[in-house]
Amino acid sequence: MSHEVRPPRWTAQEMDDFERARALLSALIAAYSARIGRAPNREAAAVLRAERAPLLEERDKLTAGDRERVAEILREMPGRLESVRDGSTDA
Repeated sequence: MSHEVRPPRWTAQEMDDFERARALLSALIAAYSARIGRAPNREAAAVLRAERAPLLEERDKLTAGDRERVAEILREMPGRLESVRDGSTDA
């Protein structure tokens, strides 16, 4: 039985970027969850849940092979995370 050595599917940098993007999405999801817990009423909580839903789906579907989207997340989501944590945005 021969053991074929296969090249890695992704580079170490691509995997690092992917892990950072997933962690950023998770932090953003957590920030929305915190705001949902502090929402003044059911309607406000429902709006926040609707804003959080696509993030949950994206985190579940994101792969290291989604290089362009990983790069976008790393560029765009830190500002969004800060805004959501501050409560200064609805999106």
